[in-house]
Amino acid sequence: MDPINNIQMHMSPGGFSTPKKNTTIPLFSSSFTPECDEHLKPKVGMTFEGLEAVEKFYKAYAHQSGFGVRIGQQKKIENKVVRTKRFMCSREGFKSKDIKEINDPLRKRRKQTDTRCGCDAHIFVRLCGENTYKIDSWIEHHVHGLVSPDKRHLIRSNRRVSERAKNTLYTCHKASIGTSQAYRL
Repeated sequence: MDPINNIQMHMSPGGFSTPKKNTTIPLFSSSFTPECDEHLKPKVGMTFEGLEAVEKFYKAYAHQSGFGVRIGQQKKIENKVVRTKRFMCSREGFKSKDIKEINDPLRKRRKQTDTRCGCDAHIFVRLCGENTYKIDSWIEHHVHGLVSPDKRHLIRSNRRVSERAKNTLYTCHKASIGTSQAYRL
């Protein structure tokens, strides 16, 4: 056994054989913990007035940390009040194969990279009073790298177009001016 190169030499009756390299598969994947201001980190037991406040808080935390947010499942009470809701990392889960794609493999589709990687980072909130929500669970660790500060504005959940810009783009659209050309105006 050569400890430096992790190669095991085998002696066959006719001489040396081709060396075989020992490979090991890691039993766990890398975990990435976001670094941000302590006052932005969610904590189990925190309370908020309304779901909009929870969403705003978690999106601010995600933007500072370098990941995107998706709104997950929610459960409602009979009178249409949201009882529980989950806000998760945008890379949570895996995309399921489309039935049409399976049935018709020759159909032309636009190439898109799959961004989902099974990340489990999320917060789960529960109604605990009249329009008051409390964080019941929080998983901080991600299984993917986080976005650098100079690229955070490009994450889908962090993109913002002001009403003024929307109106300008709509006016330019009516005048047959393309979107990219309208941004140069």
